Amino acid sequence: MQTDPILLRCKSCHTLNRLPAGKLGHHPVCGKCKAPLAFPRTPVYAAASIFDREVNDWPMLLLVEFFAQWCGHCRAIEPVVNDIAARRAGFLKVLKVDVDREPALSSRFSVKGIPTFLLYRNGRFLGRIDGAPKAHNELEEWILQTSHA
Repeated sequence: MQTDPILLRCKSCHTLNRLPAGKLGHHPVCGKCKAPLAFPRTPVYAAASIFDREVNDWPMLLLVEFFAQWCGHCRAIEPVVNDIAARRAGFLKVLKVDVDREPALSSRFSVKGIPTFLLYRNGRFLGRIDGAPKAHNELEEWILQTSHA
């Protein structure tokens, strides 16, 4: 996965740019408008107003986590989610949706328990996990298996 080229959409002109994986640390710029290309290394907090754009504009894998600040399971899995976001930056983007702040999104996706994880690629839904994975690496294994199915 780490040797595949990365596709990044420019926030300025919306051009899709293909980058070799080895060039991520070299401050890449858009081939069309020369604006700096950015990819998140930490989870991005999403509101309903930007959710669809975030899902549809990201051409690689996107993991959505529905969570709550008060949820013990959510707090327990948070370091794992942050680690995946950092290690898979450029290949996988992590969106976090606070169910207390975004009840409309929770309802739209029928979130009954938290954490709930959704996986997308290029705006296409791939899979879902309801509840916290038991093992430390179970979430990442699920992402890899689901994305290759």
